[in-house]
Amino acid sequence: MLAEVSDEYVFKTLSPAKVAEEKSKPKRALIAILGFMLGGMLSVIIVLVRHFRKK
Repeated sequence: MLAEVSDEYVFKTLSPAKVAEEKSKPKRALIAILGFMLGGMLSVIIVLVRHFRKK
């Protein structure tokens, strides 16, 4: 019977959702730059290790 009376018979909305007024973190550009730099450093280290292992 409750389902026929109300659409939200199981859940009750406490407060409506709000749209954020300003953008929140994390910053995509910073993550991309740090990922690029860390990936570059890691690849250089791997190449150096493989080079010195051969000798």
